[in-house]
Amino acid sequence: MENNHVEEGSQLRDHVRADVSFPVSFDFVSENDYEKIKNVIVSHRTGDREGDLMPLLGVEELESLDVTVAKIWLAMNSKLDYIIKLLKKRGEGEEEKEGVCKDISGKGIKMVYKGNLSAGQCIQLRIHPPTFPPFSVVAIGKILRAEKSAACGEGEVEAAVEFDVIHEDDREEIISYVFKRQRELLRARKGA
Repeated sequence: MENNHVEEGSQLRDHVRADVSFPVSFDFVSENDYEKIKNVIVSHRTGDREGDLMPLLGVEELESLDVTVAKIWLAMNSKLDYIIKLLKKRGEGEEEKEGVCKDISGKGIKMVYKGNLSAGQCIQLRIHPPTFPPFSVVAIGKILRAEKSAACGEGEVEAAVEFDVIHEDDREEIISYVFKRQRELLRARKGA
C-alpha cells in the first residue's frame, strides 16, 4: 500500500497529546454537506446540540458521586451507544464507520481503521472518550496521512486526522481530557 500524505507544514506539535485506545465513529463528508455540517458545529458545542449528559450536576455533586454509580452510568452510556449502532444497521442508509483512536490532542487524532482512507478526505468524527463525567465531541476532520504502520493489522491503515471544524468549547473538553489521561498514565507508571 502506498503512503498518502497531505503537507502538514511544521512537524512541531502545538497541542499536548495522550495515548489512548477507544472506538471512534465517523462518516465521510461530501463537499455539498461540508458547509451545512460546519455551520451546525461552529454554532454550538456538541453538548448543547445533542444534549449534555450531565446538565444538572455541579462540581460539588460530581466530586461526591459514588464510584459505583459513575461506573454504572458509563456502562449504561456504552450500552445505549451499542443499541443505537444496532438500530442504524437495521435502518436505511449507510452504517457509520468505526475506527480505534490511538492518540488524541486538541488539534486532532490518530486512528486505526480497517478499510481504505486517503489523505485529503474529510470526515465527520464522533468522539466519546471513556471518562467521567462523559462527554461527546462532533467535529469535521481532514485526513493528513493514511498509511500502513507496524500498529496495523491485516487490511488496516493508520490515519492522522486534523480537526478542520470544531467548536472551541469541544476542543477545550478534549484538552482537559488529555491532561487528565496524562495524569492517569503518570500515576500508573509511578505505581509500577
